[in-house]
Amino acid sequence: MKGFYKSLLDPKGKLGIWGIVLLIILGISLMVVPGMFLGKKENAFPPETPRESSEIINNTSSSSSLVSLEEVLARQAVNILSQVEGVGRVAVAVSLASGSEQDYACNVTNQKSTIEEKTTDGGGRVTNEVNEKAEYVLVQGRNEPLLLKEKSPQIKGVLVVAEGAKNVEIKIQLSRAVQSLFALPAHRIIILPKEGRE
Repeated sequence: MKGFYKSLLDPKGKLGIWGIVLLIILGISLMVVPGMFLGKKENAFPPETPRESSEIINNTSSSSSLVSLEEVLARQAVNILSQVEGVGRVAVAVSLASGSEQDYACNVTNQKSTIEEKTTDGGGRVTNEVNEKAEYVLVQGRNEPLLLKEKSPQIKGVLVVAEGAKNVEIKIQLSRAVQSLFALPAHRIIILPKEGRE
């Protein structure tokens, strides 16, 4: 058996260079083939992407999620405000400045290196290189990042159109209700009377 391996690896042996090539191909195939059968595991959080590209992705996906969040908040307000006595039919539009934000725990490592080059004529240059790597801190026992804090969506303003808003008392009640519901100051809320068909 020893003689076989010796002849396989010996360039002047029976198989020579072809034996070495065969071993390299066998090694590569052993590394590649298991990955094809195991399948890909999905991570509970997205892979790290450069900051600029992740901002572009977040902006495109967050715009559709902002619209759906605005609709959910508007429906919630309609359900509540339409129950107020004397209000009648109500329509609500909510405008968000930003959606909810999650802050995850990360381990950040920085590597700094300085390279000084000198030329024979007395000149030279200094090159500074900084490598930064961030990794999510995972919750023990689960494959998900540790959430430090979550910021609720920021509401820009609310528009309420109600049949009963012609009455000043009801208009004040609606304004107070929306202020309480969304924790907004009065100047960010507009209440208008709904056009009635008479």
